Amino acid sequence: MKPIKIVLFLAVLFAAQSITAQQGQKYYFSKTIKGSFDEVTAKTKAVLKDEGFGVITEIDMDAKLKEKLPDVDLKPYKILGVCNPGFAWKTIQIEENIGLFLPCKVLVKDLGNGQVEVVMVKPSALMGTLGNKELDEIAAKVEAKFKTALENL
Repeated sequence: MKPIKIVLFLAVLFAAQSITAQQGQKYYFSKTIKGSFDEVTAKTKAVLKDEGFGVITEIDMDAKLKEKLPDVDLKPYKILGVCNPGFAWKTIQIEENIGLFLPCKVLVKDLGNGQVEVVMVKPSALMGTLGNKELDEIAAKVEAKFKTALENL
């Protein structure tokens, strides 16, 4: 095999492995908690506030889907848009279009039988796609705060 073909083959192989690794990486953290949907939602907001995050958007996805698709029956499913102003400001200074990734998303999902799952985005998975070390450092700090919030639920 000619050296150019070998290099091309290795490049394609490396790219395929890289794509597979990214697809296998979880882009979230989650925890299942016993309690009512409303109780867990309130507690989630409280632990996020303790970590410096405010809820700036709140979408009752089950209700929104029911409005548009009457035949759809989804258990309570809330999307919280959460923001830490200090981190948001730092990221905007580094990359002005980072607002496409903001606010960070947190899900609260009723699983039934008194089980509620809280799912938080993994900032390093999102920011890692941009290849910017400064953003990666901020993402790691946000991620640590999300992990602490989950632990405190």
